Amino acid sequence: MSTPQLDNILAALRADGGRATVQRRAVVTALLKASRHVTAEELAQSIHGEHPEIATTTVYRTLDALERQGIVQHAHLGHGPAVYHLADEEHLHLVCESCGTVTEVPRAFYSGFEQSLARDFDFLIAPHHFAVHGRCTSCAGKLPMAAHSGNRSE
Repeated sequence: MSTPQLDNILAALRADGGRATVQRRAVVTALLKASRHVTAEELAQSIHGEHPEIATTTVYRTLDALERQGIVQHAHLGHGPAVYHLADEEHLHLVCESCGTVTEVPRAFYSGFEQSLARDFDFLIAPHHFAVHGRCTSCAGKLPMAAHSGNRSE
């Protein structure tokens, strides 16, 4: 089944010299049906129900091609594998270290912080890779957060 969003993504792949193969169509369709953040392995599992012949490596290659086109972004939200999502809105991620809940924060909310980093530290952030770790309201009263060691420049 074709949708305008699916057609636009496949057209972008073709415009970059790629082909809109059955495999790519299956990956894009699964990505459009997925929750906001999904791993490549989760996408592969959802595709294998209908297309068991599509290799997981094909899923990774298609995600790479979509990322080069700016259609998909990946983020690292913790110690697990990267998650992928459509690049329709730039946002940062609030990740609860206790329950794993991920909350998306729209760019407008942190634009002041982003401008301060650029001005005060001459540093531009890549918001699609940006994750802030802490505790959600439900987990705030649970065990204390683990202390993190590492280099600090103060």
